[in-house]
Amino acid sequence: MGRKCIWLVVVPLIIAIPSTLFATGYETKWKEISGKWIFDGKEVCPDEDYKQEDDQFLCTRKDLTPGSHWEALSVDFQLKDINNKFGVLLNYNDESDYQLLRISNSGVKTVVQMLRWKYGYFRLWHEALLDTALFVNTTYCLEIEKAPLVDREDWREWKIIIKEKDSGKVLLKQGVDNEQPAFGQGVVGLFSEKTEVLFSGFRIDSKYPFPEDGALTLAPVFKDHMVLQQGKEINVWGKYKANQNVKIRIGEETYKVISDEFGNWSLVIPPLNAQTCLEIKITTQDANILIKDVAVGEVWFASGQSNMEMRAWQTDVAESVSELDESSDLRFFLQPNWPAPYPQFNSGGEWLIADSANALGFSAVALRFAVQLQRKLKVTVGIISSSWGGTAIESWLSDSALTSDSQTVDIAKQMDQFQQALEKGEPINVGFPDNWNVPGQRHTPGYLYNGMVYPHSKFSIRGFIWYQGESNANKAYQYETLFKMLISSWREVWQDPKLHFLCVQLAGYGGNQSGANIKNAWPQIREAQRVVLNEFRNTGMATAIDLEQGDNIHPKYKKEIGDRLARLALVDVYKFEGIVRSSPLFVDFVLDADAAIVNFSNVGEGLEITDGKSLRGFVIAGKNKKFVEATAIIRPDGKSIKVYNKNVKEPVAVRYAWKNNPIDANLGNSDGLPAVPFRTDNWILFADED
Repeated sequence: MGRKCIWLVVVPLIIAIPSTLFATGYETKWKEISGKWIFDGKEVCPDEDYKQEDDQFLCTRKDLTPGSHWEALSVDFQLKDINNKFGVLLNYNDESDYQLLRISNSGVKTVVQMLRWKYGYFRLWHEALLDTALFVNTTYCLEIEKAPLVDREDWREWKIIIKEKDSGKVLLKQGVDNEQPAFGQGVVGLFSEKTEVLFSGFRIDSKYPFPEDGALTLAPVFKDHMVLQQGKEINVWGKYKANQNVKIRIGEETYKVISDEFGNWSLVIPPLNAQTCLEIKITTQDANILIKDVAVGEVWFASGQSNMEMRAWQTDVAESVSELDESSDLRFFLQPNWPAPYPQFNSGGEWLIADSANALGFSAVALRFAVQLQRKLKVTVGIISSSWGGTAIESWLSDSALTSDSQTVDIAKQMDQFQQALEKGEPINVGFPDNWNVPGQRHTPGYLYNGMVYPHSKFSIRGFIWYQGESNANKAYQYETLFKMLISSWREVWQDPKLHFLCVQLAGYGGNQSGANIKNAWPQIREAQRVVLNEFRNTGMATAIDLEQGDNIHPKYKKEIGDRLARLALVDVYKFEGIVRSSPLFVDFVLDADAAIVNFSNVGEGLEITDGKSLRGFVIAGKNKKFVEATAIIRPDGKSIKVYNKNVKEPVAVRYAWKNNPIDANLGNSDGLPAVPFRTDNWILFADED
């Protein structure tokens, strides 16, 4: 593992100061955008003597830029008129593009709305009703804060809280997704439609200093506790003033680079061996950044939707978190949810050490995967965790990938049509799934790639782990194409065609969400995941059909999934021997009189029945393409299955576990890993035609 880092207690004062220091100061940090404002110490209010010519009063903080990141924001307010609309200005770009958290009070009810102002009108994307209306001459507090890693009240990333200042009575506490997005980044401020409101005690908290224009800034992953990929060239990149010298020191080695005419700089450092306790220092003529507790080990990028995002405390992985100690050197970079129309340089995030407290809030699948790797490899393991529940694979693809194939170019065309309608102020009345192609939201194709993948695409990694597919069941026919695009495009943007890509095949599901009512949809998604393995090198798939929980689309059994992904990595990437790599995989089949002989790979010491009963889950069809239940028998070689039905005299096709929730499937290998669902035919499925 290498030596542990021991940091001296006596340190420069700036290191010991709480992170909230960067958010203080009120008197000179406001800028009027519209209307006239009075800034008096910690109190801010619209000027009641101003003859209002604008629709609303807007002001912003001077100390923030679009690249500023924050964790919490709060402001006290007091109404002088019971009828008012006021609140917080968020993610302000200019007067044509910003967001509001607007509180509308009428004396009868109070409504909180999240609104996006763009194209000359507001679009509502979140709304909540307070338990009671607000009163005049009463001080209230509005808070926007990042939810804790372990939050048993609400799984969403952010919280909006409104409470009475003196009594502490909570009037609203609600989780909210960063849908547009609005929270955690960019310029913030205040607004009101009338003068009769007084703001005070405005506070915005950040763990890092707010950067000024032209300041030395680094790519998001370059922070304390980071992990560099061992044995590969390492990219270090950032921004500074144009045409200036930048010096990078890693350990005992120093490297130099000159920023280009736009202030961008990038440097490639030779491969490093596994180690801990490194420091990286980046120095310019007027600034320096010190990154502490840097490790060199193995780095993986974990992504997908809710079953990848699902946190350890929500799953069976929680049972083993207490086992983590100082020897379990795991670090997670937590990428905030941040959809964006264009590729981002930095959309936030930080590295956290996986101790018994933090780890409960990490991706359960990724955590278990990392634990198993670290135990075998004895080096630091880092996970860049970037996932978001309820998202389709299109959101994780780049614009260029979507326009490169005839099956997906229509998605890009529809986005352009919706964009034109938005700019004209025309209503877009479309239902699911077409409404996910409307620009400006997390579901928009390309938006999560831009905000949550691209910022890390220069960073050296070993590979990807991916768990997604439920939200594409309505487009099951397209998924094979989309999945191939994802693997190819991510490898391309990382400029490494050999990067390993490991995925999780959809678990069994017996409910009615995510297209489970569409015949063949979930089996076809699984089939697409399986077929891709045959077309790409350095890929693997962990099967999860045996871990179903009936109608629960988020099964809690994530420990086994992490273990199965780790098996793939340990054998394929790290070349360990004596480990059964994966579940039995269909190889081919031959017809033998009135039976089909199906051959498998990855059988370990032989195929087995997982529950000790007769073999189930196989169906067989003749030339009429009608499938019937089949008798299946493991042959003496332990690598093949004989499948037949006495009423099918000339069989032509076999399928196994071809259901949304194949609870009867019970074929596995000597390590108890369930066989991968498959079909031998290529007949058109109902989902293809739907």
